[in-house]
Amino acid sequence: MAVREETSKGYRVGISPLTYLIKGISILLGFGIGVFIITILLSFIFTEQPLLNYVYNEVTDPLINTGFGNFIKKGFTYLSIPFSAEKQAELVEESYWKSNVDINSKNDDLGVRINKFEVVINNIDSEKFLSQEGSKIEALAEGHASTIESIEIEFSCLTEDNKLGEVANQNNILSLSENRKQFFTVKCVYDKDLFDIDQNEAIDFQKIKIKSSYEFVTESYLPIYLLQKDILDLKREDNEDVFEDVDDSNLDKNKGITSSVYTEGPLKLVLRSLYTQPFTEEGPFGSGSYYTLDIRLDDNVKWTGNIEEIEEIYLLIPDEVNIVTTDFEEMNLEDGFNVYRAKASLIEKLYEQCEAKSLLEDLQNIIDEDCWRRGDMITSLEFSIDNAPEEISKTFIRAKVKYRYGDIKQDTVNFINT
Repeated sequence: MAVREETSKGYRVGISPLTYLIKGISILLGFGIGVFIITILLSFIFTEQPLLNYVYNEVTDPLINTGFGNFIKKGFTYLSIPFSAEKQAELVEESYWKSNVDINSKNDDLGVRINKFEVVINNIDSEKFLSQEGSKIEALAEGHASTIESIEIEFSCLTEDNKLGEVANQNNILSLSENRKQFFTVKCVYDKDLFDIDQNEAIDFQKIKIKSSYEFVTESYLPIYLLQKDILDLKREDNEDVFEDVDDSNLDKNKGITSSVYTEGPLKLVLRSLYTQPFTEEGPFGSGSYYTLDIRLDDNVKWTGNIEEIEEIYLLIPDEVNIVTTDFEEMNLEDGFNVYRAKASLIEKLYEQCEAKSLLEDLQNIIDEDCWRRGDMITSLEFSIDNAPEEISKTFIRAKVKYRYGDIKQDTVNFINT
C-alpha cells in the first residue's frame, strides 16, 4: 500500500512493491503482444522463411479466417505486395521502362532534324560556272539529333533530278550513341557536271537537296485494368465506382477507356482498345468472346519526311493477356513481358495498305506519305484475359516499332545567263 513520508518541503507518496509488480507485468504483456503482432505480420508477408512459415500455418492462418481476421486480411495483402521479391522485381522493371516512355513522350528533340540548308552562293554566272575547270556548288546543312538507342544517320547530297553530290565531311555517316543529343553541320558539294543548265532562259532555277536517312525506334504502352467478372457485376449492382481509388491520367473514368502513351519521334505508335474496362475473363460479350487491340502508325504533325521501311514490330504482352493472332510469333521474355514479333507477311500487308502511288516513289521504295499520315496503316488482333484478380489491378500492353525514316531539305541555285 502507499506510504506517506514527511519531508522538509511537505509530503511525498511512496510506491509499494505490489505497484511495481503490476507495472512490470503490464510492460511484459505489452511487449509480448507487440512481438506477437509483429510476428503475425511478418509471417503473413515472409511465408518462405521456415520459422515464420510454421507461425503462419499454426497461428496466422487460423486467425485471419475469423471474422475480424478477414477484415484485416485485405489490408495485409496490400501491405505485403511491396515486400515480395517477385513484386519488387516487377516494380523495378516497370519503373524503368515506363518512366523511359513517359519521359520521352514529352521529348520533342527525339529524332533527326535538319534545321537549315542553304547554298553558299545562290546566284551563279552560268557561263563562268561552265567554263571554269573544277567549278562546284557548295551548301551547308545544320541540325541536331537525339535518340533513345544508338543510331547511324546517313546523309546524301542530291540534285533536283536526284544525281548524287558529295558529302564533304570525313564521311557521310554520323554515329550517335544512346540517350544523347548532338548538333551537326554537313557540307554538300555539287560538281558542275551534275547540272543541265538551260541557257535559253534568263535565269535557270534548280533545286539542290540534302537527305537524312536513319533507323529509329518508337515505343508505346496501353494501360489496362482487370477484375473478375462476378466481382465486377456485384460492384455495378451496388452502384460502386470501380475506379474510385484509381489515379491515372490516361484513364477516362466515365467511359472506362484508356489512352496509349508513346515516345516522341517522326511517327506515333498508337495502341487502342475501345472496350469499357476493367477487362474480365468473360470477355466483352460473354464466355469465349474476345477484346480487340488496334495498332496504328500515325502522323506526328511536328515532323516532315517519310517512312522508308518498316523493319520490325514487337508486342510485349503480360501473362494475364492471351493474344489470338497468326500475324505475330512468340520470341522471348523482356521485363516480365512475353515478346511477340510481327511476321514479314504482316509488314507486307501494311505496305499494301499504303503502297506508293507514283513511279518515282516505287523506284525509291517509299511508302505513300499521305496514306500513313491519315492513319491508314493499321492492324488489329484479338485477346482474352486469364486469371482476372479479385481486386482491380493494372497492367500494360506494350509495343515497339523499328523503322527507317528519311527527310529532305532543299534550297535553290539561280543560274544566271548573261
